[in-house]
Amino acid sequence: MVKRLLEGPWEHIQQRFPDRQIYHRTEGQVRYFVVTTAMQLSVIGAVCVLAVWLTITSVNMVLANSETDRMRSVIAQIEDRHEEELEEARASEAAALAYVESRTSAFDSAAGQFQLRHDTLRRLLDFADDLSVGEDRESPGLEDGRILMAAAPADPDLRTALYDTELDTDVDGLAEERVTALMSDQEAALAAAEESAERRLENLRAVLRLTGMRVDEAMEEGPLETEGGTGGPFIPADNRMVFSDALNMEDPFNSRVARIASRLVESERLEQLLTAAPLAIPVDGPFRRTSDYGYRFDPITGRRAFHAGADFAAYRNAPIVAPAPGRVVYAGWRAGYGRTVEIDHGFGYRTRFGHLHSIDVRRGDAVETGQRLGGMGSTGRSTGTHLHYEVWFRGEHLDPESFIRAGRYVH
Repeated sequence: MVKRLLEGPWEHIQQRFPDRQIYHRTEGQVRYFVVTTAMQLSVIGAVCVLAVWLTITSVNMVLANSETDRMRSVIAQIEDRHEEELEEARASEAAALAYVESRTSAFDSAAGQFQLRHDTLRRLLDFADDLSVGEDRESPGLEDGRILMAAAPADPDLRTALYDTELDTDVDGLAEERVTALMSDQEAALAAAEESAERRLENLRAVLRLTGMRVDEAMEEGPLETEGGTGGPFIPADNRMVFSDALNMEDPFNSRVARIASRLVESERLEQLLTAAPLAIPVDGPFRRTSDYGYRFDPITGRRAFHAGADFAAYRNAPIVAPAPGRVVYAGWRAGYGRTVEIDHGFGYRTRFGHLHSIDVRRGDAVETGQRLGGMGSTGRSTGTHLHYEVWFRGEHLDPESFIRAGRYVH
């Protein structure tokens, strides 16, 4: 029965794996051997057993390696915890040492900070000296506008105090409260300096606003070029460069000092512009106004026309003077103006003086404020003795009255 049941599958296997004869011919002789179905099944079974054995062996090796990696990971974690505990111990030791040293280093730090701030204030005062800002330099129209001269009640001479105060090299002998008090005094001095600088700058701006001049455009023109030797304080083009290269600008005190220095630089530049502006009255002595700037009826034709200047009448040959320092760029006869003098004041500003009776300067002469240019007359297109006075900026005429009105706060 069993044999009968196995005959069907066996026949199927024999069909799949029939007996195979392998022939081998050597030296004219032919030999062959038969690979039976049973032999083929034996080989296939051996290969399957070998494959299963290799698979089981590989899985065991993988499992063994995973266990090894897990053990290594556990050991690494133990080592990391040990290192962390060791670092914590070292940190605790360092903290203990830092706490011991902090009691002595805190005062040293405060003393060092005071010294740095002290040196910074010295630099600010030296910089103010370089800009000629001192007791004899006052803001226009401001009686007590001296820069950095506002002293505290306990220190009537702040400038001398800041220069003469020296930090004792034996800082251990000073009390910490004393250093704190000195730093507070420095803050008060800096506040006074900042207030004075701001006040001076605002006064200068206010006077310039009265003139109506275009400050930015005037600064682009720059001051009048002079012949011969030159000099004066160095004023960087960028105000922030005055102190920022040498100080840590993240420190509020240093940043404040740099800001004050920037205000001083701006004030100096505005004062240069204000000094060059034609703010003074061009007639030395009594006079009367006979015609203002703007539209009027022409005194000769009687027709409406534009008057590009202001007219001042006085006696014949009355002194005509320079309203600001500058250089004579024209001195001679000009059609319509008669005898004429023109002065270049720098920063794009020029003044013109017409109808003169006489001329006392020549082209190229440097003149100062109040210097005589000539005498009042009636040359050219004129109906009588008077001065025709014009103010020009970049080739455009302006109202001289705006400058004269601003000059009342300066001269």
